[in-house]
Amino acid sequence: MKGARWRRVPWVSLSCLCLCLLPHVVPGMTTPSLKTDGGRHTATSAPPTTSQTIISTTPSTAMHTRSTAAPIPILPEKGVSLFPYGAGAGDLKFVRRTVDFTSPLFKPATGFPLGSSLRDSLYFTDNGQIIFPESDYQIFSYPNPLPTGFTGQDPVALVAPFWDDADFSTGRGTTFYQEYETFYGEHSLLVQEAESWIRKITNNGGYKARWTLKVTWVNAHAYPAQWTLGSNTYQAILSTDGSRSYALFLYQSGGMQWDVAQRSGNPVLMGFSSGDGYFENSPLMSQPVWERYRPDRFLNSNSGLQGLQFYRLHREERPNYRLECLQWLKSQPRWPSWGWNQVSCPCSWQQGRRDLRFQPVSIGRWGLGSRQLCSFTSWRGGVCCSYGPWGEFREGWHVQRPWQLAQELEPQSWCCRWNDKPYLCALYQQRRPHVGCATYRPPRPAWMFGDPHITTLDGVSYTFNGLGDFLLVGAQDGNSSFLLQGRTAQTGSAQATNFIAFAAQYRSSSLGPVTVQWLLEPHDAIRVLLDNQTVTFQPDHEDGGGQETFNATGVLLSRNGSEVSASFDGWATVSVIALSNILHASASLPPEYQNRTEGLLGVWNNNLEDDFRMPNGSTIPPGSPEEMLFHFGMAWQINGTGLLGKRNDQLPSNFTPVFYSQLQKNSSWAEHLISNCDGDSSCIYDTLALRNASIGLHTREVSKNYEQANATLNQFPPSINGGRVVEAYKGQTTLIQYTSNAEDANFTLRDSCTDLELFENGTLLWTPKSLEPFTLEILARSAKIGLASALQPRTVVCHCNAESQCLYNQTSRVGNSSLEVAGCKCDGGTFGRYCEGSEDACEEPCFPSVHCVPGKGCEACPPNLTGDGRHCAALGSSFLCRNQSCPVNYCYNQGHCYISQTLGCQPTCTCPPAFTDSRCFLAGNNFSPTVNLELPLRVIQLLLSEEENASMADVNASVAYRLGTLDMRAFLRNSQVERIDSAVPASGSPIQHWMVISEFQYRPRGPVIDFLNNQLLVAVVEAFLYHVPRRSEEPRNDVVFQPISREDVRDVSALNVSTLKAYFRCDGYKGYDLVYSPQSGFTCVSPCSRGYCDHGGQCQHLPSGPRC
Repeated sequence: MKGARWRRVPWVSLSCLCLCLLPHVVPGMTTPSLKTDGGRHTATSAPPTTSQTIISTTPSTAMHTRSTAAPIPILPEKGVSLFPYGAGAGDLKFVRRTVDFTSPLFKPATGFPLGSSLRDSLYFTDNGQIIFPESDYQIFSYPNPLPTGFTGQDPVALVAPFWDDADFSTGRGTTFYQEYETFYGEHSLLVQEAESWIRKITNNGGYKARWTLKVTWVNAHAYPAQWTLGSNTYQAILSTDGSRSYALFLYQSGGMQWDVAQRSGNPVLMGFSSGDGYFENSPLMSQPVWERYRPDRFLNSNSGLQGLQFYRLHREERPNYRLECLQWLKSQPRWPSWGWNQVSCPCSWQQGRRDLRFQPVSIGRWGLGSRQLCSFTSWRGGVCCSYGPWGEFREGWHVQRPWQLAQELEPQSWCCRWNDKPYLCALYQQRRPHVGCATYRPPRPAWMFGDPHITTLDGVSYTFNGLGDFLLVGAQDGNSSFLLQGRTAQTGSAQATNFIAFAAQYRSSSLGPVTVQWLLEPHDAIRVLLDNQTVTFQPDHEDGGGQETFNATGVLLSRNGSEVSASFDGWATVSVIALSNILHASASLPPEYQNRTEGLLGVWNNNLEDDFRMPNGSTIPPGSPEEMLFHFGMAWQINGTGLLGKRNDQLPSNFTPVFYSQLQKNSSWAEHLISNCDGDSSCIYDTLALRNASIGLHTREVSKNYEQANATLNQFPPSINGGRVVEAYKGQTTLIQYTSNAEDANFTLRDSCTDLELFENGTLLWTPKSLEPFTLEILARSAKIGLASALQPRTVVCHCNAESQCLYNQTSRVGNSSLEVAGCKCDGGTFGRYCEGSEDACEEPCFPSVHCVPGKGCEACPPNLTGDGRHCAALGSSFLCRNQSCPVNYCYNQGHCYISQTLGCQPTCTCPPAFTDSRCFLAGNNFSPTVNLELPLRVIQLLLSEEENASMADVNASVAYRLGTLDMRAFLRNSQVERIDSAVPASGSPIQHWMVISEFQYRPRGPVIDFLNNQLLVAVVEAFLYHVPRRSEEPRNDVVFQPISREDVRDVSALNVSTLKAYFRCDGYKGYDLVYSPQSGFTCVSPCSRGYCDHGGQCQHLPSGPRC
């Protein structure tokens, strides 16, 4: 699958987990929060089958199907144990004896999925956070939690197991951490244990972590440590498989001891915010403040699990191409064993089509106008080459085996196309070195045609009318050998011959003999045998031009009309055509056979003087009489049985052909026949010898075609010389001069860009004004020969605040383009991705209600608090209440008792939301119901149409994006995406029709129920009336659908209010009523607030129920 937007995965059932661990417990959980357009969020109770956050216990031993790690023990109401930590567990200790400190940066090579982003780095702080900064120079400790909790508009991306102002400056407490890289399946007991938890909680048995971080805060004291009481010990585990990511928060039972009475200002915050709109607050955030400070004690009344919180951190699941690339690199040798350095690409499509070692292949990876040629050799691998609309060479890559083409292309996309890290592409190219065309050497052709006329490998032409079977060429090198033999027959009654059959045999170090025979049949037909078996050709869908092919081990055969070609192992090629009942043939040999040939096609060494070398080593000089050349040719007659087998006809023992000189003496009778030959000697000879002008003209036509093919094969496009990397600083113009070896070369850009200007003489000007992605591709075209070259330089722009901060060797790519952005090394008190921020004391928020003066910092702490304005705490007089304690059972109904300094060290209760009095005895306040049964989903069916030939992944991502951004964020997932077959319209436009089943999640609080039951269908129709701007690459989420109507949106399942009511209950408070309103959803309401008492009586909601 190609690159994809993060997509939502189903919430999962905890039924099995909870029932396995606690047989008498009813499972339950809460949903994530998503920001709505109106500023609301939807953090409420949710159905027991779906979860992103739970307060949970650890799995029992029975859960561990893949792990041998000892399970973390569960004791009901005693809480979970932390994972092993400290030096004995291999952890690193990190602490700074200052009020605030931050850890070193962690940089997972795969990145870390958070929300809809893939984050490059993270760090933890003393204040109970793990922060994902925008840049490596934007490192702050942020001691003060957000007063309103996470909202989706939070400025910092972070995970908060216990965000509050801690202080390690007095020498007490420390932190431990350990990073686990399991990219390649390395063994780790801790990772296996964390995986086991995640698998059970998410009901995903296939989860396999590739990167894990464990951070443990040990005996952390609240600020100021010298005054405050108690310490906290807790742990966070971050885990990702590259596509999904999760957080586990574990709180040591009895180890969360901060005194809530000493926490002035905004209290602790737990949960996470992705920085791009995806967030979740801990369920404890809706509980009384004292409960928030005891996460180790919080017992979820539905699940019965204590001391564990679990969060899904990724908004959508998508492939991680960094991980795919790294795993592929690990599986490959650093340098391949096969001879890639010997392979290169033809420099133009036109040149490559004449080189029969290369065949057209449809890969479907480039856009319109892009074409590919591939060549495969069993003993040295293969190469594929891509060409543009003008035939210009664009790029080449190596392939070891033909059937591995797709497998080879995928890693290149992982490493070089679908991720933003150029260094991964550089590592890929170490395993698969770049293939260019600079070292390309065309094969050397030779041909034999007509009655027979032969042009040798060195380009010497002669006529040989021998009768029999002959060795045309024999060649060999250290890896292979090649034989080509031909059979002639007398041409009618004339004293001349022509070829009626050819046979070629190829051997290599990795292949046995492969033999192909071409046999002339009536009506210019050719019968082809492969290893004595008749070949049946199949249509070639890759070619699209009527060509037929037959592919076998060691040879690729293709037929186009009356021409049949063979490419032997991508090495030597033979092409045979039937015309005028004569076989004409050309053979091309690779440069490796130079100085290693013999036969009628001569000695290939670029020396014309020794082409006519006979088997005994003697040589006939060029220009010798025809009779001597006839003698040379007959010396290469095959005695015995050759590749073509035994002849069926009896050959005369003394056949002597008529020679050209003899024909010229008696040619006066045929002047009108040879007048169209235009002096071509082969045409004249065949016309005179056979007394047939048509055959002579065919001979001339074949000869010209061979000469034209050879000329094209040896014609190269203009070169492009100049920088392969172009670097520029924002707003400044960079000039690069490109030149060519062709005087008439004209330079152009393939695609225009407002920041680039290329002149016809090759002068390139780049003035980067933005980071809008583009791909720079320079074309040089020769008008004289009509060939073009292309060059795609890397373009690196620096947007740092100062040019001296640019790191041009540390880049990230922008989209799937050639634009790379240089890294920045911030100095002089600057920070941010581009060092655009200046160090200012107001960058970190001050204590709540404290104003920050730009350039100076935080003002004084509020009255009765002391500190520097960023860190504020109650005055040291809090020690006056140190010896006071709460009476036993002072607070009723699970209320929390603490000693209040402001009330003169008196015991004070913090009560659950239902209670109205000071000691949690009298109820009467409204509160949210709990989920009693598994809550069904709201399901609709969509019928959609689009004209973009979108993939199923594109449609899924696009629909999910539109439904996920409705005013009410209740969309869960698309459970089915199916293309519907339909007839092509008369216009021929390729409209695709889709059926999509979409699911939404009911929630008890807020207007969600009313929206899903009464407004959803209209809102969905409206959502498909507008175009979504492009937001991502693969798969994209901006498919433009045709507008839909109400008839295209159909109900599949919906629950009315009376049915939904059975799924909720008002637990723990006798006499409360479950009340529904469209705006508030379901609420637990006391009868006391609804006129329970008549005649002015006062209502009290006691534990036994309401009383007047």
